[in-house]
Amino acid sequence: MANVGVSTSCFYPMETERALACAAEAGIGDFEVHFSTFSELTDSYLKECNKLLRYYGAAVHSVHPFYSVLESAMFFSDYSERRFADGLEIYKQYFHATAKLGAPYLVFHGGGKIGKTRCLVSDDEYIERYNLLCECAKKFDVTLLHENVFEHTAESIAFCRKLIDYLGDKALFTFDNKQARRAGQDPLAFVTAISGHIRNIHISDWNKDHDCLLPGRGREDYPALREAMSGGDAAAFWMIEVYNDAFRDEGEIRQSVQYLRSVLSRAEKPSENLQTIHGNDTKSK
Repeated sequence: MANVGVSTSCFYPMETERALACAAEAGIGDFEVHFSTFSELTDSYLKECNKLLRYYGAAVHSVHPFYSVLESAMFFSDYSERRFADGLEIYKQYFHATAKLGAPYLVFHGGGKIGKTRCLVSDDEYIERYNLLCECAKKFDVTLLHENVFEHTAESIAFCRKLIDYLGDKALFTFDNKQARRAGQDPLAFVTAISGHIRNIHISDWNKDHDCLLPGRGREDYPALREAMSGGDAAAFWMIEVYNDAFRDEGEIRQSVQYLRSVLSRAEKPSENLQTIHGNDTKSK
């Protein structure tokens, strides 16, 4: 059966634990948790989240930091190395929280625009710094997943391919179809180019008027995207990620989960082993 879940960011600005409970109460069992403030990274808060997850029999597969908006300035600016070192200490809190929730992956936006320019370091320096972050995450048994975010360095197929060429199996991604469209990239071409390196998917639907609808309400060709994936991509979770104006209640999201699971299951390749490879991503490096 296809792996389909929901990001708690769909419910923003609802508090994270309330979003988890609300969706779990509706029968949704698989999540990406979007933390929204530092107090949600404390052990006491994480303990309560784990209680809630156990109560509903739910699981967290990825974590998204609210600090994404500062990743450019923290990790890829031309300021002193001390800022990178400080950023690393902040992200150790995220890696710790991710591991505490039993999730294997942390989503990373990476470098974006600073002023009128792109990232202020060269591609080679960017990849070297990203590799250091990956190595730090690995110490917590967490794998960093670079997302193809619009107006960020990884919005282009060319840069993501460069990450793969430099880092090999360590270059793993969260693919977002709406972000690809916003960047003027064909989602199917993007998936094909990074096939085998996708471990998480932020998925939504679209039509000529809207680029962020619940799956099942637009024109996205989900079977084509699924068929373009290979290898470890088969175990990736398709996390529905929309804004809170895209639905009226959690029941609509549950219906969208069911729709997407049905569509993707029909597109599965019979020869693929769909057993989870999440643990291998961290332990094989």
